[in-house]
Amino acid sequence: MNIKQDIARATHAHAFLAEIWQGLGGAASLAQEVQFTGDRALPSPFAATDLAAASFAAAGLAVAELMGTAGQKTPSVTVDRTLASGWFHLPPGPSRLIGTKQTTHGTGPWMTEFATGDGRWLRVQGSMPTLRRRAAEALGVAETPEAFAAEICKYDADDIEQRLIDAGAAVAASRTLNDWRAHPQGQALQAEPIAQIDINAGTAGFRSAWKPTPGRPLAGLRVLDMTRVVSGPVATRFLASCGAEVLRLDAPGSDESQGMFGAGNDLGLGKRWAFLDMRSPEGMQRFLDLVSRADVLFHGYRPGSLEKLGITSERLDEAQPDLVQVRLNAYGWTGPWKERRGFDSLVQYSTGICNATSEWAQADLENRLPLVALGLEVDASRPRHLPVEVLDFGTAYQLAAAAIRGLTRRLTTGRGSTARLSLARTARLLYEQGFVSPQPVIKLPLDGPWEAKVYASPRGATEQLVSPLAVEGNPFYWDRPYEKAGASVAIWSCD
Repeated sequence: MNIKQDIARATHAHAFLAEIWQGLGGAASLAQEVQFTGDRALPSPFAATDLAAASFAAAGLAVAELMGTAGQKTPSVTVDRTLASGWFHLPPGPSRLIGTKQTTHGTGPWMTEFATGDGRWLRVQGSMPTLRRRAAEALGVAETPEAFAAEICKYDADDIEQRLIDAGAAVAASRTLNDWRAHPQGQALQAEPIAQIDINAGTAGFRSAWKPTPGRPLAGLRVLDMTRVVSGPVATRFLASCGAEVLRLDAPGSDESQGMFGAGNDLGLGKRWAFLDMRSPEGMQRFLDLVSRADVLFHGYRPGSLEKLGITSERLDEAQPDLVQVRLNAYGWTGPWKERRGFDSLVQYSTGICNATSEWAQADLENRLPLVALGLEVDASRPRHLPVEVLDFGTAYQLAAAAIRGLTRRLTTGRGSTARLSLARTARLLYEQGFVSPQPVIKLPLDGPWEAKVYASPRGATEQLVSPLAVEGNPFYWDRPYEKAGASVAIWSCD
């Protein structure tokens, strides 16, 4: 290993980590001790590999800080940049069935973009049946990509984007980086911290008895997971790998509990998955009972959505005074788009990352094509995504770090807290670094190294890529396989 070369090529990783850790309220001196290894990077004009490594580092640093605060020796933290990139690749993710090779499965016909009448593009997230139906009804066409294309091309991008957003669909018109910076939402994002953290007032005489365990830091901790898609589930998967009990809740009949989603996947490792209808009085009471015994609550509801169900901050504080909450949304917590639905692929489109990627390639087609977009080799004829869903995964490990820092704060002050993060704020981290110099290329999916441990799953025996994150004396692993939607009941394991 060439240490000097690793240090030089990890410059952006150190810069990202310093900004993330400061944004989470951590001490700068601790971040300076993290070591990054690896001399390759994803093929992108942006520092996607370094953001991946820095996000893992933030989660690991939070674990190290927690152990140090609890009276243990603060463990060292090391991150492998190449492996971090491999863990950000979805699909297939960091696991494979024993005896098979990793392959990229593509994004499917309903995660695509359509040309608009003004020469721009509209990205549509239609893989969820509900979102696809809303878009089709707003367009007045059949639920086929061909019908969508024929209708969308009749309109200017901004007009059709707003029409579909108003109908409850999830779409994003292509923009340049300068367009985004001038946009009211882009301007609002400029004033937002990486994490907005609010500390609970606290309750006299109330203090959790939970403390971290050396070697299994979050053993005995209870985490309620009400997140969806990628970012939130990856965050809670990390907490499960640290020993936490994670219970995911979905409404009966939700899109993610049906079909291929409901069969379970890597994102559910270490968790139980239950249904709970919080619109019923019985379901709401069960939810509040779960909260009263929880340490951490993750949710990805848009601002105001929980309140519509009757779940207010006051009600949560009453149920569990020192609860650590972590909240996620797509476009930020202020500005005109704070309630807008979004996904990693849409936020990349909105913020100008996709436009910038294609413009970069067009400046030197001979040497920069093919581009790699979400794992697939493509041309630069339209706005193109990053090689991996770095906004989803990067935000995920920042969410995990925010939760663990919340536990450290609770350990020292007795107070809970709420941390708010967003995909768009992670996008800002990336695009503000600008373009970076090319490095030897990481080709995905990685073919190892693989852990010696074998995991059970509904699909058969699987193995995992070695973790890119090493926190001295605290290995990461899961105590249970992932399971199908509704396989568990909505209770804590010791109830």
